[in-house]
Amino acid sequence: MTRPDFIKLTDEQVKARKRRNLAIALGLVGFIVLVFIVTVTNLQRNTEARKAAEAAALATLERADPALPAPVAPAPEAPVAEPTP
Repeated sequence: MTRPDFIKLTDEQVKARKRRNLAIALGLVGFIVLVFIVTVTNLQRNTEARKAAEAAALATLERADPALPAPVAPAPEAPVAEPTP
């Protein structure tokens, strides 16, 4: 079985390949950062919208028929206890 003849790249071609690889890597990292920022922004916006909707729902319940039981406000989130070793 004979070995195939591989193409020998010149130094200029190797440098050009490295530059292309670096540009692709930077583009990929930039895209990942962009997706992360958009995701975090959307999560924050959705959290704020949910809080506003809950507050509006509580306000609506407070104006409802006085014969209804009093609305229960959501309990504040309890801090998470760290496990002891």
